[in-house]
Amino acid sequence: MQYVLWVLCCLLAYIGGLVIIARVTPGLLVRQFDEGWFMGIAALDILGALLAFGAIFVLFALFNGALGIRILNVFLLIGFGLIAGRMSLYCFRGATRAKFVQSSRIIAGAFCAFLVFSAIFYMIQLFATK
Repeated sequence: MQYVLWVLCCLLAYIGGLVIIARVTPGLLVRQFDEGWFMGIAALDILGALLAFGAIFVLFALFNGALGIRILNVFLLIGFGLIAGRMSLYCFRGATRAKFVQSSRIIAGAFCAFLVFSAIFYMIQLFATK
């Protein structure tokens, strides 16, 4: 029964992390990178990434890297990469309104691009190590 609760908590944390990333990242684009609000929103964005990656890591560690969990983690990482990639594209080219700050767009887009690269790296690491 405890494994079911752990899995449910991990999936809730994963979904919460994705929702935070998808809802909070556009708020970074309208603020200067040296404002206090930008720092707070960026910290919340980092928290969302930690929730999503933490849920994947806890699932992997809880079941000692079983093959079924590795496959589930790959699917979770694909979803995470798609959301982060969508936000990166939104930051770099989709947001062309005049009131958006160029430096904030670059910083937020680079953060989301690094999230995509880290998801791809972790997918490779799931099956490269035994």
